[in-house]
Amino acid sequence: MSSPRVFPDGPYRRNYFFVGGEYVPEEEEEDDSNSNQGKDKDKARRYGGYVMKGQAYVECLSPVEVEVEVEGVEGLQQRRRRQRRRPFPLVLIHGAGQSGLNWLHTPDNRPGWASYFLARGFTVYIMDTPSRGRSAPDFGQDHTTFSTGFVEAWFTAPSPEKWVQARRHSQWPGTGRRGDPVFDAFYASTYPSVTDIAAYQSSQASAIAALLRHIATPAILLTHSQGSPGGWLAADICPELIRAIIAVEPNGPPFAGVHPHNGAAARAWGLTDIPIAYSPPVTEVGELDLVTIPSTEPGRDDTVLQRQDADSSAPRNGGVVLRKLKNLQHIPVLVEVGEASYHAPYDHATVAYLRQAGVQCDFIRLEDRGILGNGHMQMLELNNLEIAVVLENWIRTKVEGEEQGEGEVEREGE
Repeated sequence: MSSPRVFPDGPYRRNYFFVGGEYVPEEEEEDDSNSNQGKDKDKARRYGGYVMKGQAYVECLSPVEVEVEVEGVEGLQQRRRRQRRRPFPLVLIHGAGQSGLNWLHTPDNRPGWASYFLARGFTVYIMDTPSRGRSAPDFGQDHTTFSTGFVEAWFTAPSPEKWVQARRHSQWPGTGRRGDPVFDAFYASTYPSVTDIAAYQSSQASAIAALLRHIATPAILLTHSQGSPGGWLAADICPELIRAIIAVEPNGPPFAGVHPHNGAAARAWGLTDIPIAYSPPVTEVGELDLVTIPSTEPGRDDTVLQRQDADSSAPRNGGVVLRKLKNLQHIPVLVEVGEASYHAPYDHATVAYLRQAGVQCDFIRLEDRGILGNGHMQMLELNNLEIAVVLENWIRTKVEGEEQGEGEVEREGE
């Protein structure tokens, strides 16, 4: 499992393991000896004992430093290392209906983000979150599967009228519709998702925290879509092991449903559907005093924030104070969104909520970096590696502390 392999981007080492999970009792089934059905029941389950639930598959790709001979002074051969190991590993967390396959390569067989970051010297951990991909399903939970119509409408071939920015969607390879070989390859890789969002977020956060403890050194979380709540919640479990969070089109917006259904209740705790730590503490979501700020920009949704007086440190009438996200305040965060994604109308609301809650949050709209036409599955789209460069530049300047490169990150989206 851990021998070096040659990859187009350079040599690397591959390993896999499982993290998290717990043993739960397996109920013994009654043997109905008067029926063939009883005799044919799963014989393994008649022994009782335990089964494991909540474990997560993790694949680790780490660069191998290679020494190459170069011409030295007076013709002497010198050896020089070709690749620099980056100080913080990357942990990649996929979104709904997906698995860690999203990061390996694209459905039309181009290099993915894992390949890019591996070639740039990062150790990369790719998780299949609990009940997804190579992580055993919990058959006690209900699951749902995205239909081809859903995937086309939201990810690969949205109608130009579905949201304002949808008409700009141009980066999906192929037609984005059933029958196109690239679409079919992508759709074949989708998985059923647990319908109990609260239960999923809890198991997701536990698995991410278990992986961070396994790594045992601060890491950068790179989450996508439904993967983001697990990242926010993992900060409550082991904040000292999270060096930074990159949230690519995270679940949002806070407290409201996805555009164009804005207004429906969702994410009762702001970023999550289950409790997340605030300071001062919040024991019930009703303690968050919220107000809707109408949008003043065409094509952008309203923003839900905590109500705030001019002096936000002073209690309002009734003693309500502005709550901070306790364990995210000291973790650098980047929220990034594509020009044509269904997230384009509302990810600014997530950024505004994070900043108001004390989080150091940068915001990148890809069109502001000259990267156009991206939808929600940007890591699979035609310009996926251009986007990876933007993310790496943020890591290099805001996390690793090197000099700012091209495309300086600006704070926007208030």
